[in-house]
Amino acid sequence: MANAIVIYRGEAQRNSWARWMVGRTMRMNKNNLIAIVGGTGSGKTLSGLSICEIMSKMDGVPFTIDHVVFSLKELMDLINSGTLQRGSKIIFDEPQVSISAREFQSEANKVFNYLLSTFRHRNLTLFFCTPFETLLDKNTRRLFHCRMETLSINRNNQTCRLKPRYIEHSDFKAEPYRKQLIVCYKEEGGENKSKKLFYWDVPRPSKELEDLYEVKKLAFTTRLNKNISERLNKYDQSEKSMTSERISEKPIRKPLTDAQEKTMRVMANIKESNKYERAKEILGYKSLSSINDHIRLAKSKGYSLEEFKENDD
Repeated sequence: MANAIVIYRGEAQRNSWARWMVGRTMRMNKNNLIAIVGGTGSGKTLSGLSICEIMSKMDGVPFTIDHVVFSLKELMDLINSGTLQRGSKIIFDEPQVSISAREFQSEANKVFNYLLSTFRHRNLTLFFCTPFETLLDKNTRRLFHCRMETLSINRNNQTCRLKPRYIEHSDFKAEPYRKQLIVCYKEEGGENKSKKLFYWDVPRPSKELEDLYEVKKLAFTTRLNKNISERLNKYDQSEKSMTSERISEKPIRKPLTDAQEKTMRVMANIKESNKYERAKEILGYKSLSSINDHIRLAKSKGYSLEEFKENDD
């Protein structure tokens, strides 16, 4: 199995993971699909911005706030814009909003997986900044080359500690292999050494880039909240319309028997105080219980005495 390796001719330098990613795009004719995962406020997107800045200093390929996208359409528009070049870096922030695992086999997922499977020759680096990669489609996750998990923020030296792992999938294993980056270097005496990198303390991005990101993120969340409100309003209106239709619909009632209808009509129009005795005489029933039985059965079918009242004139 392959390993992620960075080789220095002399002493090892900082940001070896960035050197490895630049080597893939600029020397090995490959691309990078990187997942940066972590909870809200854990520093995942700021770390992604910083990594892109570090890589740009290494390969000379500029990275700007225009390379940060928040939807699949924005990503496609950027890729088709003609402004990207070999080694360009892109950050796809909150990708689960537009390509979630719950929409498996939706048109968005099909298009996105096709894109990731075919754009290797563009030699781009695409970062996915998401709370959990499981929010993304399984087929999308199998294309990742690296997973970086945010662990902690050191506010004293303004760094975010990541746990980066090279990902390798196997057809015989459900879970992928997650490997540390191996750094090969020479000590001062010229002796060859190698070590595994378990963590990466990523510095905070430039203030200018961070401020631009906050403005763009605010615009995205504003649009998202507006869209959510509109969808909720449509749902609320639909519910009100359905409720109104249910109320306006007259229930389908079973017809009354002749005896039930006659009893209801007589009882509804007797004005004397002794209604039951008077109804018994008019209807010719032997007992009052017959009247009670007919009224009870009529009411169980949804009828009321008010419906049978006649006009006084």
